[in-house]
Amino acid sequence: MSTKNPTTKYLKAHAEPETHARPSLPRRYRHIGCIPACDEAKSLPATLDRLAQTEGAEDAMVLVVINARQDAPSRVHEANQHCAAMLRDRAQLPQVPIAHGTYRGMGLVLVDRFSAGRELPAKRGVGLARKMAADMALAWIEDGTVATRWIHCTDADVLVPTDYWHQPPHDIAGLAACVYPFKHLPEGDALQRQALAYYDAYLRYYVAGLRKAGSPYAYATIGSLLCLDADAYAKVRGFPKKQAGEDFYILNKLAKMGRIETLSGAPIELAGRTSERVPFGTGVAVAQIREQLAQGQDYQVYDPRIF
Repeated sequence: MSTKNPTTKYLKAHAEPETHARPSLPRRYRHIGCIPACDEAKSLPATLDRLAQTEGAEDAMVLVVINARQDAPSRVHEANQHCAAMLRDRAQLPQVPIAHGTYRGMGLVLVDRFSAGRELPAKRGVGLARKMAADMALAWIEDGTVATRWIHCTDADVLVPTDYWHQPPHDIAGLAACVYPFKHLPEGDALQRQALAYYDAYLRYYVAGLRKAGSPYAYATIGSLLCLDADAYAKVRGFPKKQAGEDFYILNKLAKMGRIETLSGAPIELAGRTSERVPFGTGVAVAQIREQLAQGQDYQVYDPRIF
């Protein structure tokens, strides 16, 4: 294979070490998905169960990177240990750093970045975990183990639609990425639900404003919703290794490589919980809006004239 191939060059020079340590798989898959999981022992089983119920799940493989930073609270490390034990039991996984098994008929790969000595560096986070999984997916696509050009990326607290694997178009000419439609699932008390409704409306308002202005960046930048073309992913050198915002930055780079298409099928259902796992994003925004509402403050968004 020519070293001028951008995917080959990326895998050789920029892929994470896990990519080169990936196991040989006993079969070929048609679809591949990537999930970073940190402190997700409660939500991950439901996400995997729904993925296992999708059309084509018997030909799908999901990579789960259970991860925690070195400086994470002890409860996070304990939750990760519990989550990994659950997966190893249900998928009959060997206790090795990268393990392959079967979860309810669907292929499953568990990557251990949570055990002592294998944690993420203190200043890294979900971006690095996403990059590990997507790099491995890219390598399996490139060597023919996975027969697709699409790298699906989602999260450990979502419910995907039945046609999840089949929504991206077969004709990918000019497409760098697809973004799934979404809806938030209300959680918590009335104030938290109101905060979520405001934030959901803001996300849609902002994309609508960009679309009205004719911007090529008129799409939701939510990591749970991504589906990336393998070649385009390699050309932009993968996910940024950030604690948050990696979804925004990779889509910004991919938009310069080709079109970003928002799909029109059934939505991915997103958790509406508050969260402090990352410095910003839905969980943090909902918590902040909830606090504003509790103090009697109005929730304000950008003036539409900025578009």
